[in-house]
Amino acid sequence: MLKTQNPIAVEQEMKELTSKYQNKLGLIENYGTGIPRTLEAYKEYPDEPIFEATENFFIVTLPNVIRSKNDRINDRISDLGLEILKTVSANPGINAAELVIKLSAFDSAINKDKIYNTIKRQLKNYIERRGANKTGGYYLKRRQ
Repeated sequence: MLKTQNPIAVEQEMKELTSKYQNKLGLIENYGTGIPRTLEAYKEYPDEPIFEATENFFIVTLPNVIRSKNDRINDRISDLGLEILKTVSANPGINAAELVIKLSAFDSAINKDKIYNTIKRQLKNYIERRGANKTGGYYLKRRQ
């Protein structure tokens, strides 16, 4: 039930209700934890993430601590994508099964398909697979 008749407030309240239901249905990863976790992950680096809110989007620009302090990743990357990037950076050559084990604390519903899809959709410019199907693993792409 909506608490107000103000059209702007009604729209905001509907967005909040939609987010809550999407979270309950498992359609949102770690609802409400992204900004604090991002700030925590970058607290040891000199550059800080930039958060921008527009009418329809929330944009986060993250300093690229993997390559150099002046480069930035401007792609939209999920929390899971960021965790995969950090894990691959710390463990070059890691395979999908090992990623599942390492990231299970981050997301208890993690599986190989989520990892494959996240890499394919969000991280193809940053991570590459090298080696044979059974023995290969993931590496950060070399800068060109």
